[in-house]
Amino acid sequence: MKAKRILYITPGLNTGGAEKFLITLSAGLREDAKSQCLVSLTDVNVLQPELDKTVRFIALSRKSRFDLSPIKQLRKIIQEEKPDLVFCINFFAWFMYRIANIGTRSNAQRIISYHTTFHVSKKEYWLHKFYTSLLTKKDLIVTVSNNQAAFTAKQMNIPARKFKTIYNGIDTGYWSQSMNGSANKTRIAYNIPADAKVIIKAAAFRVEKNHAGAVKALHILHNRYGLKAHLLLLGEGKMMPDTKKLVAELGMQDYISFAGLQRDLRPFYQASDLFTLCSTNVETFSIAALEAMASGLPMVLTRIGGASEMISEDNGFLCEPTAADIAEKWHKALIINFDRSKVHAYVRSNFGSHKMIEEYKKIL
Repeated sequence: MKAKRILYITPGLNTGGAEKFLITLSAGLREDAKSQCLVSLTDVNVLQPELDKTVRFIALSRKSRFDLSPIKQLRKIIQEEKPDLVFCINFFAWFMYRIANIGTRSNAQRIISYHTTFHVSKKEYWLHKFYTSLLTKKDLIVTVSNNQAAFTAKQMNIPARKFKTIYNGIDTGYWSQSMNGSANKTRIAYNIPADAKVIIKAAAFRVEKNHAGAVKALHILHNRYGLKAHLLLLGEGKMMPDTKKLVAELGMQDYISFAGLQRDLRPFYQASDLFTLCSTNVETFSIAALEAMASGLPMVLTRIGGASEMISEDNGFLCEPTAADIAEKWHKALIINFDRSKVHAYVRSNFGSHKMIEEYKKIL
């Protein structure tokens, strides 16, 4: 890769897969880039401390999600940085760049790193239809799964040649590090017996993440299959009160733990037997799932986004986002003695950060 001045633009740097991906990518390109500058379109950036220190970081404050007031500041940054490459996380960041770039004479290569498949509302859908109608020959869309690329090309009527798929990658060595005694300490902290099966779900409490489906699935797992597993929920969000209410209604308080946001998930993964995501939409190519697999955990993921490109017969099962099917696949996975070393090896071979970064260097 020829050394380039890279300008990253992201809607934010909060806890999420796209944000973690951006931190990993910018660190991986440190030795190859002439300079790197990351602009966040919000002043709330939880993951900023994890950003490589060689990357210039600028936060632009907005009053609302679609506040366009930072345009003037962004234009000034473009003029200062003179980027050879502008790397945007999703289409809104790209749209902000397109407006800010008017009159700057910047002729930078443009990449849209797209981390969405389904849209949560008609408003989001039509906004993306508008954004994609503005694409030019300078714009390349990098998707994180083949399923996502095919779906987006058809839905948004974009030529297939505008897409390049590069799978998300993670530092598999970090997630496989042994933390002596942490698994037992975690189980003790949440009153989980040493011999109990533990299912872990790391996701924000939002409607599309389907925590209600997970709670109902655990109830079915107990009563239909007679498997008294525990469910460990990591994350926060507006749906947490409703989820806790459902747990109480089903009498599952002794089997479901709410662990909140955690900076280091390794002790929780090492204390668990199975990782799950029960989402009804939005999931594209889950970083959390890759991290859990690198920790040796088998998967049960709903059949959306790129999940089918992540799951093999050696690491888990796909399911529909219904409580009955989730429970059935949980039971199927929990009675199989998956080889954790094989689960880890699969992620290392296919989704290591080194492989992802090399693929990006090719297109940069």
